[in-house]
Amino acid sequence: MQEKSSRRFWVLFVLGFFAIDLTIAVIAISMAAGDPSFRSIPGFGERSVHWDERQQKQKLLEELGWSIELVSAQSTKEELRLHVLDRNGKHVEGVQLQIGLFHYTRVAEQQKILCVEKDGYYVADAKLHKPGLWNMDIDGETADGRKIWSQQTIRWEMTP
Repeated sequence: MQEKSSRRFWVLFVLGFFAIDLTIAVIAISMAAGDPSFRSIPGFGERSVHWDERQQKQKLLEELGWSIELVSAQSTKEELRLHVLDRNGKHVEGVQLQIGLFHYTRVAEQQKILCVEKDGYYVADAKLHKPGLWNMDIDGETADGRKIWSQQTIRWEMTP
């Protein structure tokens, strides 16, 4: 009789550990699936397939001697201002820019924004409501139809 109750105790003891382990796994999976911080970059596979094309666009930007710079002092959490400068530091006109923007802790919340040329800048209506690191993919087309691309990481600090 004592052997039977001892066997039952140890079987239930081991099954109890399995139940605890399974409960912890279910809680961890549900937390990860429900939190937008735990996401991969949408379209990452597609981006990888077209890596060579993006590198050629980046190389064209370098060959032109152009740089795309964020003007932090004049940007706000609602509006980004970019300079597209030639190798002499002069504003380049007639470029069409589209920005793909996301915060590194919320990659699933991507913004696609078209830029408008205004007062010597390229202006985009962005929503930068979170401080920290933001990824900016800048796709563009020159006035003569050539494709350019740049990727930048910006550090956004909230201003009072």
